[in-house]
Amino acid sequence: MQLLPEIIHRKIYLFAIVLLALSIPLSKFGMSVSVLMLTGNWLLEGNLKQKFSVFFHNKAAMVFASIFIMHVLWLFNTANFSYSLDDLRTKIPILALAVIFSTTPLLTVRQFKAVIFSHIGAVLLATIAGFYIYVTRNIAEIREISPFISHIRLSLNICLAILTLLYFILNDKNFNKYIRFGLLLLCIWLFLFLFILQSITGIVILAFCFFVLLIYYIYKNTKNKYRRIILMFLFFCLPLLGIWPTYLAVHRYFTPPISDTQNLEDTTFYGNPYLHDTLGMPVENGNYIGLYINYHELKTAWEERSQLPLDQSDGKGQDTRTTLIRYLNSKNLRKDYQGVWQLSDQDIKNVEKGIANYRYTQFFNPKIRIYKILWEFQNYRKYGNIEGHSLIQRFELWSAAISIIQKNWILGTGTGDIPDVFKQELTERNSPLKDTRMRSHNQFLSFFIAFGIFGFLWFLFALFYPILAQNKSNDYFFVFFLIIVLMSMLTEDTLESQDGLTFFAYFYALFLFQRPQNI
Repeated sequence: MQLLPEIIHRKIYLFAIVLLALSIPLSKFGMSVSVLMLTGNWLLEGNLKQKFSVFFHNKAAMVFASIFIMHVLWLFNTANFSYSLDDLRTKIPILALAVIFSTTPLLTVRQFKAVIFSHIGAVLLATIAGFYIYVTRNIAEIREISPFISHIRLSLNICLAILTLLYFILNDKNFNKYIRFGLLLLCIWLFLFLFILQSITGIVILAFCFFVLLIYYIYKNTKNKYRRIILMFLFFCLPLLGIWPTYLAVHRYFTPPISDTQNLEDTTFYGNPYLHDTLGMPVENGNYIGLYINYHELKTAWEERSQLPLDQSDGKGQDTRTTLIRYLNSKNLRKDYQGVWQLSDQDIKNVEKGIANYRYTQFFNPKIRIYKILWEFQNYRKYGNIEGHSLIQRFELWSAAISIIQKNWILGTGTGDIPDVFKQELTERNSPLKDTRMRSHNQFLSFFIAFGIFGFLWFLFALFYPILAQNKSNDYFFVFFLIIVLMSMLTEDTLESQDGLTFFAYFYALFLFQRPQNI
């Protein structure tokens, strides 16, 4: 029995799914409210017996919802029920959206576009807010320009927004050339912001999606098979063109000019001896960090310019003296009294915040993330240091995850025990990450750890079976969304946070059950 007219329930439904599309890049609170609104409206709409009958006859919906059910079943094998219940709360959108979207009439083309462009608009607002922070604040970490959700999750939203925009630019005949041009400018802006965000995950995912998309269009629009083969061959060769400039960049980063170590001066301007260390200290940006150091002058000058003691940690918990030396090196200044006084007031603030290279503060420099990765690898290779280095940390966490899987490969550790078994494993290894709450940073490994081989295989089945059951293997929206999600799962625990899980559950269910066929 309905408490409200059917048309009112439909309007509430449409409002809620648009609100959820808006909230995914902008508000975790909005995500929760939207899912509750959808669930409440679905229940109050009545006809529950008929709805559940529709749901239980929809194999794709049941299999997708089983990802949540699996979490419930594996409570038998968990000891940490507190974390389990919190994890179940996070995963509720999978069940709720699978049931609601699969038992609700399809969206019209106009309604579907409204949902998609609401999400794109929300992504645009998130990037504008991030860009405002970027240009008006002296940020220490680039992730600060994603104030609403994780910067990695924001990059996934950006990738999806760009790819959906491209679909409408290329295929929607209802848009005139001016609208298409505007959408193209929006694509370019989102693409540029992705580089500002320095999200390697997002950049790699988008590059791969572009690669797949171009292959598809070459294959589709080239009728002559020999020409098609030649074009495909040339296209596959394109990535090779990036090898040489990449090699040069890496070589220059690690190879200082020979002249740097010839005819070195022995004393500072004030007659104090320099330390020249080309063995103990690494190279950064093609310069020996260990040249022209006088610690006494460095300390004296720093105390005159900053209230932060040189022997204390900077804003990132790093050794301030090391940060200062690296910063001076990045500006090709000597690490002495004069070098410190050649820094601007802003430079001093950057060092205090833990920014160790002035290039990290440059506006829209795509090389910044590459520099950071190279520094991480060198620091790990030379000192075995992984703290604060996200990429190197992943290798440590993946190794720990594989070790845990080997010990619990049949039934796993249970729904809520992953944080505990990771802490135990990292402690046994005496890992630098043992006091953190980090986990595998790979969603597939996380599921294998929690549910064992049987649960892991079922998770893969639940991801891919609905594609076949609903005949979505040629669906542009669903295929590219799935590529984005699957690639993110290789380096992130995408489904272990509210913003990642809701992004996954919403668009998976939307494209699977609510996309009109004539768009």
